[in-house]
Amino acid sequence: MIFAQTWRLLLVAGMFGGGIAAMMAGHFMAGFILHLLIVGYLLAGTLNPSSRLFGPVRTGIAKGIWLTLDDGPDPVDTPAILDLLDRHAAKATFFVIGEKAEKHPDLIREIHRRGHQIGNHSWSHPRATFWCLGPWATRREIVKCQRAVEGIIGQAPTVFRAPVGHYNLFVHPVLEREGLELVGWSSRGFDGVAAPLAEVLGRIRKSAAEGGIILAHEATPIASGVVAGILAMGAENRWSFVIPDVSPE
Repeated sequence: MIFAQTWRLLLVAGMFGGGIAAMMAGHFMAGFILHLLIVGYLLAGTLNPSSRLFGPVRTGIAKGIWLTLDDGPDPVDTPAILDLLDRHAAKATFFVIGEKAEKHPDLIREIHRRGHQIGNHSWSHPRATFWCLGPWATRREIVKCQRAVEGIIGQAPTVFRAPVGHYNLFVHPVLEREGLELVGWSSRGFDGVAAPLAEVLGRIRKSAAEGGIILAHEATPIASGVVAGILAMGAENRWSFVIPDVSPE
């Protein structure tokens, strides 16, 4: 993976340099087209959470439903969601923010104690800038969250989700070194933005299916309602909410 990423970076750098050289030689249009190709490639790989241009991303599982919860832990939502999951005998993965984990270590321990998985959702969740961070800042965001969780429960996460699902060329080499798998989703209700609960659940109902990965969030006004609705859908459809043994596709 690191070898492949090195070649990708060299290709981008070569195209960028070639574009500048072409412009300096008077071939403005050729240089402009080269730069457009670079921008298109980077945006396609960055802004599409399911894109595999920069490396593998998990968007489905073999059997059951993988319920994933981003942006926690949260003092209000996490305990309520844990109780909901217990009542439905369901398991989930909590993609936690490192800063919040350090503030609420007891919640991290409780998630772990109840048999759920804890994933890495970056240290500070820079939603507007993670996609364009450089290599050192990218590594810091991922590794610092790893160490925070490991310090609380004695083991580091094995799965990672980028803030807002937008990642960059520098993410996969860090994931490989840290033993992390990048996880996307196949179904979401956009509960992370202001939306009525009924609309959020309606979107999930239309897109959720056996073998899918559902994205939901903590730290929202409707977090518990969204999870309760998803679990009710599971009961209707006889879905099993599982934590898969994630391995590269």
